[in-house]
Amino acid sequence: MSQSELETLARWRAIGARHSEEVVELAGRVLKSGQLGDQEWSIREQLAIAALDLGKITLATDQLDILARKFAKSPRITLLLGLRQEAQGDTAGAKATYEALLKTDETNVSAYQRLIALSQTTAPNTTITLLLGYLDTFYTDPAGWSLLAELYADQGLYAQSLAALGHVMLINTWDSIAVCRAGETAYTMGDYQLALKHFLRATEMETPPSGSSVEGTPKSRSWWGVKLSLRRLLESKIAPETSVPPEMATTPDQLRALDELATERLLAVGGAGMEARRKVLAGGERVR
Repeated sequence: MSQSELETLARWRAIGARHSEEVVELAGRVLKSGQLGDQEWSIREQLAIAALDLGKITLATDQLDILARKFAKSPRITLLLGLRQEAQGDTAGAKATYEALLKTDETNVSAYQRLIALSQTTAPNTTITLLLGYLDTFYTDPAGWSLLAELYADQGLYAQSLAALGHVMLINTWDSIAVCRAGETAYTMGDYQLALKHFLRATEMETPPSGSSVEGTPKSRSWWGVKLSLRRLLESKIAPETSVPPEMATTPDQLRALDELATERLLAVGGAGMEARRKVLAGGERVR
């Protein structure tokens, strides 16, 4: 065993990196050396999770048995036993394990998250209800709201999906991808004015400040959203319905100016497929 191996395992635990194959190799070697002190238990837990990732049930069970003897009533160990049940295909048993944990402590985040993840494969019709209950307690989890938005969109409930994305944007004010997703959802709903505003906000967030030394990687997803929203608005003979107040709607002159800017930005991205991009931007092909 070397100190660097211990430090590597500790660093991976700190940042939540799995590196399962490497963990199995390093942790196994470190544990054989002995004299680890209190680090032993964290390393055994790390090894058990890595072994489950790789389907090494026997190796995981060996570690879990040792941990269970040391921490007999630990909810953390019980959760790991639930993960083993999942790995063994015992989804009913895993569900019962997580529900039991929540009966004891309804604020057990990990148990709630595993129950939600399990429901997506075993009972998808219950996932939204579980998520809503979870988010009622753990409001500030952006991943939960993001998943809720995705599930609503899968069911064609775009207004609810957009509302869920609104919570993501409120929690993670810097998340340009969430803003772009909101634009895409509004576009799918047919609210092109709202979609345009979200896409423009996303492009603004992705653009480094003027004079900044930071060089941002050119991104085209948001600009394509801008371009497609503009095309819908410019081609419409009747103003489409929108939730944007009339005084805040983009005017025809602004639409035309933005259309030129979007074309310029999309051509400036460069890369493969330039000719096809030019044809689409020139109106030779349709992108929906």
